[in-house]
Amino acid sequence: MKTTIMVAAVTGALTSALPALSVAAPSTDPVFTVGLIGNYSELEFEGQRSSDTEYIPEGGLFINYGNKLTAQSGLVYHAELSGQYVERQGERVKDAQADLDLGWRMALDDSNFIDVLLGAGYKWNRFHPDYSKYDIDLTSRTPFAKLAIGYNHLFTTATVRLEAGVRKTIDGDSQLDISRVGDDSLDLKDTSNPYAELQVLFNQQGNFPVMATLYYSHFKYALDGQFLINNFDKQTRNEYGAKLGLVF
Repeated sequence: MKTTIMVAAVTGALTSALPALSVAAPSTDPVFTVGLIGNYSELEFEGQRSSDTEYIPEGGLFINYGNKLTAQSGLVYHAELSGQYVERQGERVKDAQADLDLGWRMALDDSNFIDVLLGAGYKWNRFHPDYSKYDIDLTSRTPFAKLAIGYNHLFTTATVRLEAGVRKTIDGDSQLDISRVGDDSLDLKDTSNPYAELQVLFNQQGNFPVMATLYYSHFKYALDGQFLINNFDKQTRNEYGAKLGLVF
C-alpha cells in the first residue's frame, strides 16, 4: 500500500513538472531588428577606351521589420531600410537602400520551411572619386523588382535562413556632375542582378535575440547612351557585406 501511494505521488510530481521542463515553441510573431551593416565593394568602371577599378569598404546602420525569420507557414513579409557611408583618401561613397518583400511559406516538416518572395525596392548611391583637377559626383538611382526563394531551418534556440534571388532594375538613371565643367544625366538600361544572403537568428527564446547576416549583392549600371563629359558608360558593383543587430 505504501509502495502504491509512493509511486502515485512520484508519478503525479513528474507529470506536473513536465510542462515546466519542456522547451517552449519559438514565437512566430514578426520582429523588429536594428543594427550595424558593413561591406567591402569592388567598383569597376568601363568605357570604350579605358577602365578603372576601386575597392571600397563602407559602414552604416540598418533597421527592418517582418517575419522572414520567425513565420513557419503562410504569409511572409519584410521591410528594411539601410544606409552606408565612407570617406577615405579623398574618396567618398554614400549608399541608401529600401526593400519591401511579400511571399508565401510552406512547411516541409517541423523544422524545415521554404518560401517564394516577390519584392520591390529602391537603391541610391553617390560616388565621389579622388580627382585633384575637378570635383566629381556620380549619382545613380535605381528602382527594382525582386524575385527570390528562401529556406529556413529551425533549431531549438536558433533559426538559419538561406535566400537567393534576382533584382531587376527598372527605369533607373545616372547623373554625372563635374564642377566648373557641367553635368549630364542619362537613363540606365534595365539589368538583372543576383544576390544571396545567409541569416542566423541566435538566442531566439532568450532576453536578447541577435540576428547576424552575411550577404553578396551584384549591381550593374549600364548607361543608355554615353556621357559627353566622361568616357565611362558602365559601372559594375560586387558587394560583400555583413549585418549584426539586436532583435526586439
